[in-house]
Amino acid sequence: MNEQLPPSNPSARDVDLSDALRWQLRAMRRDQPPAADLWPGIAARLGPQQAMGVEPAAAPAPAAQADTVVVLPRRERDGRSRWMAPVAVAAGVAALAIGIAVHFRAPDAGPGEAGLAAQSGAPASLVQREADGMTRQYQAALQEIAPATRQSGELQPAFDELDRNAALILDALAHDPDSRLLLEQLRRTYARRLALAQRVAYT
Repeated sequence: MNEQLPPSNPSARDVDLSDALRWQLRAMRRDQPPAADLWPGIAARLGPQQAMGVEPAAAPAPAAQADTVVVLPRRERDGRSRWMAPVAVAAGVAALAIGIAVHFRAPDAGPGEAGLAAQSGAPASLVQREADGMTRQYQAALQEIAPATRQSGELQPAFDELDRNAALILDALAHDPDSRLLLEQLRRTYARRLALAQRVAYT
């Protein structure tokens, strides 16, 4: 029990000596690759474990093979990714339906188109007709999933904000009826609103 503790304030000579000793020890270290290939022995030992269904533990890579890439087994996806896949598919289908509706719109003017044309005082342009067709398709899709989204109080501010944005874009389209940029913003806003509603409906 008579261990000698190192002095609390080492002298400069001791510090120099320990630095010199440290550098000498560092110079002595040499990494050497193994003399023989170790993998056959490792594989032989891993074989029975894999037959029993036991996952082998990952062995540290030797220093000589530092550039080798080790592939680890994929982890199970968490619960979130399982329910996000149907939501993403539903959002994609809704966006596709809106896009198809825009391209294959009815040639006759509906009540929404008449409203935009009356506001601008001119016949409805192609962009206005596309916006009105998109709005009709959006409202029809929203009516189908609306009963399931009535209980979502925490997402109601997001719904209100997206609805307010859509109304502002429609108002801007009434003032600039040939703006393809506004039409694209309206399409994105409708797609986000439908995707959010579908996320609530399917969870």
